[in-house]
Amino acid sequence: MKGLRFNATRSMLAILILAFTAVNPNFLSAFNLYNFWMQNEYRIVMIIGLSFIVLGGEIDLSLGYQISLVGVLMGKMFSLGVPTYICLASGLLTGILCGLLNGSLVAVVGIPSFIVTLITQKLFQGLSYLISGGMMYSDIPDSILGISSLNNGMLTSSHIVVIISLLIFGGIFSSTVAGKNILAMGYDERVLAQNGIGVKRYKCMIYVIGSILFFFASLILLSRQGLAVSNMGVGMELDGLFAVCIAGGGGLLIKNSDIKRRVPLSNFFVAILIVGVIENGLQLIGISQYYQYIVLSVLVLYFILIAMLYPLNKNTRKI
Repeated sequence: MKGLRFNATRSMLAILILAFTAVNPNFLSAFNLYNFWMQNEYRIVMIIGLSFIVLGGEIDLSLGYQISLVGVLMGKMFSLGVPTYICLASGLLTGILCGLLNGSLVAVVGIPSFIVTLITQKLFQGLSYLISGGMMYSDIPDSILGISSLNNGMLTSSHIVVIISLLIFGGIFSSTVAGKNILAMGYDERVLAQNGIGVKRYKCMIYVIGSILFFFASLILLSRQGLAVSNMGVGMELDGLFAVCIAGGGGLLIKNSDIKRRVPLSNFFVAILIVGVIENGLQLIGISQYYQYIVLSVLVLYFILIAMLYPLNKNTRKI
């Protein structure tokens, strides 16, 4: 069972790639691989942001409408002719305020994160539709559209954002005190409190970091779609939670220390690929997107059961 605990996500990714390639060899073509990367850039950044929150032992169900709110706000400001840098600064500030609101209600007031973010999900939804009035905004400046556009074969701005996000994620959790404290908080926040470390400060921090990354996810999505609409981020919270559970983080969401397990950081990167591969592979072989929901649901249940049945102890070597 040791191999099952350590290699489940990697084995699943390999199986999916082999299966889709066997059905349609074009799955591993250069064109499809690049298209796969471009389609999932915003999702990668979003899941990284959510991973900060989940590794800290909390949850965020509001991120989909956070992304919508930020995107619609920037889209409306673009349509009114507001300078691009002011639009971007306003979107970033809005995202930070959303994170602070969630973090404060969880950390300071003490309301469970599930309830807080379920409430703020509706709050952000309402604000998004109030701003847009149900309209879509397509007057997106070329500088924003160019974020996801190739320029003489060079890396796009969205490529750079994804790479930097991955490096920051890995660097914080593998090399910084803050990262270690966030992980400790996710396993048992009493450990931080007993050592005089501000748990409330760290809870606010993970929500703000998450919301900053949700802003960049919204920006990349805005660039790819070329329009802003109030439902642009709907459902992304489920994609994010599915990826986190596939990575092995499902145990961290269950308030039972007996099944919490150390999750190798590399698992989050593999899980991001699994979610994208399922979507891309089923589309490529012409299967309805509704089957994607079924496949993902089964996989999430499978990986949560692994987290519950085979918890890792303190002496388990990290990967």
